[in-house]
Amino acid sequence: MDCKRSTRLERLRWRSRRGLLELELLLLPFVDAEMGDLSDGLLARFEKLLDCDDMDIYEWLMARSEPERELVTIVAEVRGFLARTSV
Repeated sequence: MDCKRSTRLERLRWRSRRGLLELELLLLPFVDAEMGDLSDGLLARFEKLLDCDDMDIYEWLMARSEPERELVTIVAEVRGFLARTSV
């Protein structure tokens, strides 16, 4: 992994630390397990996801509401990870 990508992943991990503990407990395991394998496109969507309000992200991950179209793919990735790992 190149230095630039490594730095990007470290920043995304830091940004995944949220004010809402329940959300942090969902995002950090995903980041630790899956982020290194994501395409640049999905990483960009994850960055955009992290720009959203904590409660919106939490509702999307809990499948209580649906995100905007651009975020559907990354939310599905995180939901799939959560379903596979029973976090």
